[in-house]
Amino acid sequence: MKIKVEMTKEGNVSVRVPIIFRDRSRRKIVFIESQAEIEAQDALVVAVARALRWQAAIDAGKFTNATELAQTLGCDKGVAARTMRLALLSPEIIHRIIAGNIPKSLTIRKLREALPMRWDEQKKKLLNGK
Repeated sequence: MKIKVEMTKEGNVSVRVPIIFRDRSRRKIVFIESQAEIEAQDALVVAVARALRWQAAIDAGKFTNATELAQTLGCDKGVAARTMRLALLSPEIIHRIIAGNIPKSLTIRKLREALPMRWDEQKKKLLNGK
């Protein structure tokens, strides 16, 4: 639903804005629907960028594994491991995430599920076979 502006019979202006309520640090934040989509897209881009950067740090020998990385960063080792799995996404999927050309069903939650290692299977699962 998009923003609708209508003139009522009484001469008033009616504005309808689709909104989404989100909890952030024990506060309610109101997003316009399109802002929420942009925020979700940004979260995916940030997660992929972190995964690639963290994997590069391990490959360069700065850390021996995800556990050591997580301890240094002060985050949960499970979160670090799930995030780092995104470095194993196919280059096509990474490119589409960065370009914003992904289905709405592709969320950060879906990316943190177990993913197939084969890139063609990833494409089928994550991009609905496209």
